[in-house]
Parts: sequence; C-alpha cells; structure tokens
Amino acid sequence: MAYNKPPKITGFMPESCHKDDEQWIFSKLATLHQDERMKICSAYTKAFNLAHDAEPLRHRKDGKARFAANNRLRIYIGKKFAVFNR
Repeated sequence: MAYNKPPKITGFMPESCHKDDEQWIFSKLATLHQDERMKICSAYTKAFNLAHDAEPLRHRKDGKARFAANNRLRIYIGKKFAVFNR
C-alpha cells in the first residue's frame, strides 16, 4: 500500500496560521487572483493575531485565533462566489 503525501503548499500564505489549517486555507486562497490573495492573507494574519492576543487564557488562544481568522475567510469566499451558488 503506497503512502500518499499531502501536496506541498506553495504560493502566498498568511504569516500567522495554525499548521492544521494550512491545506484548507490554501484551497480557499487558490480561488483568488494573486493581488487579492495578498490582501486577504494580510487580513487573515491580522484577524488571527488580534484574536490570539485578545484571549487571556493561554490554552484557548489558538482556538480563538483559528476560529476568528477562518470564519472571516470562509465568509469572504462565500460572499465572493455566492453568485455561482445560486
């Protein structure tokens, strides 16, 4: 039985993100133009860092940051491509 490695992620990615979310983030960003991708990565990093810094409990920081940034990205992509989902 052969082991299939996950594809290597290349291209512009957010500076701050959880390693378990990288593949999902990459798949969402792959639908965007390069210029737009750079702006969205910046916004993702900002949302991640703000939520991470705002959470006072250390054991909750990653979860809050992941939820805030991923939710923001999910909503943005959903609205951008809503016309195709009709």
